[in-house]
Amino acid sequence: MKKRAYIYKRFERFWHWMQALLIMFLTVTGFEIHSSYEFLGYEQAVRLHNIAALALLALIVFSIFWHFSVGAWRQYLPSTKLVKDQFRYYVTGIFQGAPHPTKKTVYNKFNPLQRLTYFGLTVMIIPLMVVTGLLYMFPEAYQHLSSVKIVAILHTLGAFMLMAFLIAHIYLLTTSEEPVAALGAMISGWEEVNIDPLEEHQKHMQTAVEKSIAGYYRLDKFGKFVDVNDAWLRMYKCMNRENIIGKHMSVTRDEKNYKHLADVFNRCMSGETVIGIPVIRKCKDDSVGKHILSMNPIYEGTQIIGVEGFIIDITAIDDLQRQMYHTVRNSNAGYYRLNKKGYYEDVNDAWLEMYKCDNRNNIIGKHYSVAHPESDLKQFDEIVSEVLNGATITSQVARRQCKDGTLGKHILSANPVYIGTEIIGLEGFILDITHLDDDDLIK
Repeated sequence: MKKRAYIYKRFERFWHWMQALLIMFLTVTGFEIHSSYEFLGYEQAVRLHNIAALALLALIVFSIFWHFSVGAWRQYLPSTKLVKDQFRYYVTGIFQGAPHPTKKTVYNKFNPLQRLTYFGLTVMIIPLMVVTGLLYMFPEAYQHLSSVKIVAILHTLGAFMLMAFLIAHIYLLTTSEEPVAALGAMISGWEEVNIDPLEEHQKHMQTAVEKSIAGYYRLDKFGKFVDVNDAWLRMYKCMNRENIIGKHMSVTRDEKNYKHLADVFNRCMSGETVIGIPVIRKCKDDSVGKHILSMNPIYEGTQIIGVEGFIIDITAIDDLQRQMYHTVRNSNAGYYRLNKKGYYEDVNDAWLEMYKCDNRNNIIGKHYSVAHPESDLKQFDEIVSEVLNGATITSQVARRQCKDGTLGKHILSANPVYIGTEIIGLEGFILDITHLDDDDLIK
């Protein structure tokens, strides 16, 4: 299964083409400096070679910063998995019509052999060229060396390795299933890539957790924080994740409320799932807040190694809504994701259960109108419109049309989904409150 995806960001494409042009220009002027031919003249070739070298050095510095700031460096981490298969494919399999051993996805752009090659380029060839080039440019820095000849030889050796990389890079481009499309992807950023449904679903969930208004937390078996998301930090008025990771959960409660939290934690460590309970938290600045808590055990095999869950803030809502939240008994959050046209791209099992839908394929690709009563569609249209214009919707009570024709009621959150600065859809969570009516309110 394939989809058209935006896999090469603007700076990534700029860096790729500018680096290629600079390396080719350095190669041309470098050979002229070595008297392989005469075109610009020796002095002019040296001057332009030095300017291009400094430009490439600046580009390298910026690209390193960009790769680490957006997390793209992970794409280049080498792996020995399937390296032999990939090598065998390039040597013999490609000529025998063998299938490609790996598939490009949004989250895995490079095959194992490409990763090893790029890793070698990054940690060996580029540093060699930079160091020897600077030494060659500023000989006074190494006057203690016996001869400039060694530097020149190493620099030339690095140049030949760069040329070999460039030739191999162009050759491997021709071995892809659609070479023209692969080349076009480095111009437009868009390419048809393979989809691993499980990986896609997991990545969507991870993104939803990271960007959701719902606070996510994870504790180890000793009750110490292993992970929290930004929404959790905001609710606890904690500006730095490092100030909470490794700390015991007791720092989030005063003495009076800690016993309740410890009891919930112990129940989960015994295998129970705790859902939809109202609690009072102690924030970093010693103020208090209120939220709905869910907690689930985390398994490794058959062993429980910790707990995780979500918190939904109810500090700022009015009395009627607070009473409603306090009676929520199912905070197993149902996750959903819509594209900008309003069609479902992903839902989780909790969402399916709330909508009484036993098969994900029965909802993926359908319009959101199938999941809401006709009388409520105008309200949901307005919510979708607001979110696609950049708004974030929190604590919205809504009704749903279940698969069997019955109606349900839930609390809805919705957040825009971005690629770069473009909103491409929306996602969020729902919490079931179907059983709730006015008689259930806590007075």
